[in-house]
Amino acid sequence: MTVTINGPLPRESLKTLLEAEFPDWNIVTSQRAVDNVDRPTILLKQDTIAALPAAPNGQYAVGYTVTIVDPHQDVELAETALDENVLAVWAVLLTAKATNPKKATKVLFNQYLAYDIETDLWVQIQKGPVR
Repeated sequence: MTVTINGPLPRESLKTLLEAEFPDWNIVTSQRAVDNVDRPTILLKQDTIAALPAAPNGQYAVGYTVTIVDPHQDVELAETALDENVLAVWAVLLTAKATNPKKATKVLFNQYLAYDIETDLWVQIQKGPVR
């Protein structure tokens, strides 16, 4: 069976979108340890795939956590930077086609302040004949 989707893979879509908007930031697209955070960093983690209940069969929500990490060790500086950065990333996600940010939660990433944004990317999957 072959499977096609209605565009690039969700991870690639997010990567392309975020690299275009935040070219000086570190965008990490694989779920791995990041030891040295020396500039604002975004980590992408695919969490879930679920059918869209109100949509026809073949349409799915691919759930991602988009983590925004601030490099400042000083908490005041980190808080101030994150106030702006989380809203900037949220706004970019809102403008993207078939992307639905749902909630941002403040978290710690190693020793750094961060935000996790939960978002869905909608995809349509079509099955084809076995090759």
